[in-house]
Amino acid sequence: MKVFCGPFQPSLEDAFAERVKDLAAAGRRVAVVTPSRRLAERLQSLLCLEKGLSLLGARFHTFYSLALEILDAAGLGEDYLVADGLFHDKIVDRLLAGEPRRTRGLAGAFRSSIRDLVDAGVDPGHFQEHFADLLAEGPERDRLFRLLGIQEEYLKALREMSVLAPSGMARLAAEAVLGGKGDALVKYDEVLYYGFYDLTGAQGEFFEAVAKNHPSSVFFPYRKGHPAFRFADRFFEEKLHAGGAPEQLEPRVETRALGLALDRLFVPAERAPLPDPSVLRVINVSGAKDELWAAAKEINRLHEGPEAVPFSAIGIVARTLEPYRSIAPEVLKEHAIPHHMEAGDPLLRHPVAQLALALLTLRRRGFPAAAVLDIVGSECFRYADKKGLVGNWTRLITRNQVHGGWPQWEGRIQPWTHKEFELYPELAAEGERGESIPKADAALLWSWLRLLREQLQGPAAAGWAAMAAHARAVLEDNFAVREGDASYPAWQAALAAVDALRLFDLAALKGAPEATWEEFLEALAESWRRESLSAGPQKGGVRVLDAMGARGESFRVLFLIGLQDGLFPRQVSPDPLLPDGVRNKLRAGGYGIMPKLEGEEEERLLFYLLAASASERLYCVYQRSDDEGKAVVPSLFLQQDLCRACGRDLEDPRFNERIPRQPFAKMEAVDFRALTRKEASVFLSRSGHSSEPALQESLEAVRVLNRLKPGPGAMDGIIGRDEAFLKRLKARGLSPSALQSFCQCPFKFFASRLLRLEEDEGSSDMGDISTQFRGKLYHAVLERFHRLRKESSGGDAEKLLAESLEAELPEGAWRRLGLYPVLWEATRRRLASNLRRVVARDLDELAATGFAPSYFETELSAEVEGLRLHGRVDRIDLDEKGGRLRVIDYKSTWRKGGLVKFVEGMKALQPPLYLELAGAWERAAGYEIVGARYYALEDGEETTGHKAVQEFPAEDWQRLRRKFLANLGVFVKLMGRGSFLITPDEERGGACEYCDFPSVCRKAHVMTRRRAEGSAIRRQLDRGRSAAEPAAKPKKVKA
Repeated sequence: MKVFCGPFQPSLEDAFAERVKDLAAAGRRVAVVTPSRRLAERLQSLLCLEKGLSLLGARFHTFYSLALEILDAAGLGEDYLVADGLFHDKIVDRLLAGEPRRTRGLAGAFRSSIRDLVDAGVDPGHFQEHFADLLAEGPERDRLFRLLGIQEEYLKALREMSVLAPSGMARLAAEAVLGGKGDALVKYDEVLYYGFYDLTGAQGEFFEAVAKNHPSSVFFPYRKGHPAFRFADRFFEEKLHAGGAPEQLEPRVETRALGLALDRLFVPAERAPLPDPSVLRVINVSGAKDELWAAAKEINRLHEGPEAVPFSAIGIVARTLEPYRSIAPEVLKEHAIPHHMEAGDPLLRHPVAQLALALLTLRRRGFPAAAVLDIVGSECFRYADKKGLVGNWTRLITRNQVHGGWPQWEGRIQPWTHKEFELYPELAAEGERGESIPKADAALLWSWLRLLREQLQGPAAAGWAAMAAHARAVLEDNFAVREGDASYPAWQAALAAVDALRLFDLAALKGAPEATWEEFLEALAESWRRESLSAGPQKGGVRVLDAMGARGESFRVLFLIGLQDGLFPRQVSPDPLLPDGVRNKLRAGGYGIMPKLEGEEEERLLFYLLAASASERLYCVYQRSDDEGKAVVPSLFLQQDLCRACGRDLEDPRFNERIPRQPFAKMEAVDFRALTRKEASVFLSRSGHSSEPALQESLEAVRVLNRLKPGPGAMDGIIGRDEAFLKRLKARGLSPSALQSFCQCPFKFFASRLLRLEEDEGSSDMGDISTQFRGKLYHAVLERFHRLRKESSGGDAEKLLAESLEAELPEGAWRRLGLYPVLWEATRRRLASNLRRVVARDLDELAATGFAPSYFETELSAEVEGLRLHGRVDRIDLDEKGGRLRVIDYKSTWRKGGLVKFVEGMKALQPPLYLELAGAWERAAGYEIVGARYYALEDGEETTGHKAVQEFPAEDWQRLRRKFLANLGVFVKLMGRGSFLITPDEERGGACEYCDFPSVCRKAHVMTRRRAEGSAIRRQLDRGRSAAEPAAKPKKVKA
């Protein structure tokens, strides 16, 4: 075995190319073994494109592919090779489930430790028999023996299934080589190992077997004595001396961008000047996106400048790409930079995979409405082409306040399969054109939900294969993703992961219960979490890699991003079950297991390899603050080791460029020619030089929005005459609630009545009913009770109330209402208690006054002072003997103070308008209208401490009538002119507290408020918000 040691660039690459050239000249065939396919591609590029050599006679392998070739040639492939780590994890999890001690919280640690023991070649029985004395009696020894016991059960389970352990193929291939089985290696005159600096125990055994039995050369990335390569010391000492003294290649650091500074990297108190100050640049930014933004600007400058650096000669590397997976393609595409990412996105980052998981888990999560809405609103949903249908489903779900839980779906969706659902009942009640959802659409939604619920119980047949087939069928029934769609690759990967679970039938342990549908869904979710989409074949352009993938790569220019503390170097955590003390003793016993904390040394090696991979320029980019503006600490590798090695100070602004956080400041900091088209347009628009009409219009709108003068305009709700609205207004008139809405806030009236934005009917989940619906239940019980009492000429009040409660608040109504049974029972009792108290008080008052409830939910309309009014009155009481009439209106609660004061302040319009409408009602002829009352059903001295009855006498109405009706005239004129100003009332109990349209209101915008507050329209509104006559000025009396 020949061993060549040196850094990748240029020493190892040149030595490798020279060896291949010599072997090719002699007509020798070679196998090249690399740690990854990516490094194999790098070597192919090196040989063909850079060295002009032919690849004929050379075959490239990874450890996996070489072992597979050897086993195939030896006929040793009888056992299954299951590379899916989840399969093996499931076996360990099932073993842990039978453990007497609690292990669930440490399942991941158990899996990892057992995997390390298996890879290291630890035979549990052999170890306990021959090496038990390596550890003294104590907790560490007990933990190790417990781990070995579980490992033994795991290996036994694999043998019974005829399945190899993940490292089993390498070990089996080593045995085949040592036993002379097969002729796979015979066709190669030499095996060239390139780029390895550490191997697992099984890989080490395979490597040694080949090296001892076949001509081999090793190209080992290693500089003896350099502190950056300390991680590779042990492998060098233990594995690479079989063929004599390794050849130490000259590092030739002068060919790299950092030059002699590489010799000083991680060497305390030593430094070397850079060959040219421009070869190393440090950039600090705010947020991950700005790291890519800064890199993109420099990449385009280098590509388009005198140096004309090809995109393919540039790399962007981070310790891990996880924080950059989604933003890197976005930023590079904006800057028109071709690129190739090493790995595709995680599968569950793709919407179609998220939706698939959401669909399969709907039943176990109680059919949350948000998830259902996401599914039906997706372009991948099977009814996606039927926009009207899906839109109606969405409105039906949201307007019925379905939040989740099957009872809600059953109670709030199923009833609408028999009748139309009116979207705007208030408008329809006022005679305006409503809009309804056809019952056929509701029936289709309900049918889909019921079928899906049945499917999500799981298949009738047991076993992983049956469950995988069922899950696939459910997904294909509900989603339609076609080849050529953007979602197709993710969809195929998701289905492939489903199919892969069929193999899990092998993992069933003897005597263990059959896997459940819930276990299947958990395994599928975990499989999708681990899966990543294929990045596809490598394309030209900038290479975007993580640190492990960039090992051995060579760049003219490298951008090393993410140089923050905790990210690079990564934080290395100890193993709680197999601590380093135990690992060191196992290693001393001859097992190839690595102490966890040696990972810190590997971080140094990775940083050196990356720093040395740039031949012309190295850019180090770090965040001084994250995306939220929180301060971030630079990597110690940057601020201490690299800066010290080249004699630079990270605090020196000439060396460390600061990119501003603010967008315009950031754009001003770079050459205008480096801006993207979008950035240039925004930048020019700021100074009024943009040629983009839409952007100019938007910016002009912003300028208008932020001006105080000339007063309110179209952006403030001043829309001008709306003829369609005025036509409806003239034909139907207005209700008290509509007038109340305009009086409170004209913009709220505009959003509801003209724009027809959907109003929120109050929160409701499986634990409660909305305030509005609670009020409807109160109304229904009281109406039924008083009608029954009227029809029975008095009757037994207690019996009639019990009958009304049972009819309107039945015990089984929780299904219809979509509540949990226990919580509905508690709600039902609370409502019944309030109603019994209200009825008892009401009956006492009726007996004392001579009034009798006579009319219920009565529609009244009349023309008053030229204004058409209409409204629905909850109850009208008559005193036949006394010839009196009064209006009763039910409220769940009234905690606002005296009703008369509220009418005077135009904050309660129903009582006076109901009295006015009653006065014009033909059935009221001959009766004296004495006033209106609010019955606050949940109030009382014994409950809330507030008055349960609020009076508005007719005398007060006569006193306020003239000014009150004049105010309504002002409101109607403002409506006619299209003046719907935003007038916030943010006090407790004010209009803003109960507004349904905060997301479209600009009350928080200072200039909008100031324009409104200083306008003549606002002064008119304010004058119209008081019905009290102004107090007469006192006359001056002459002395």
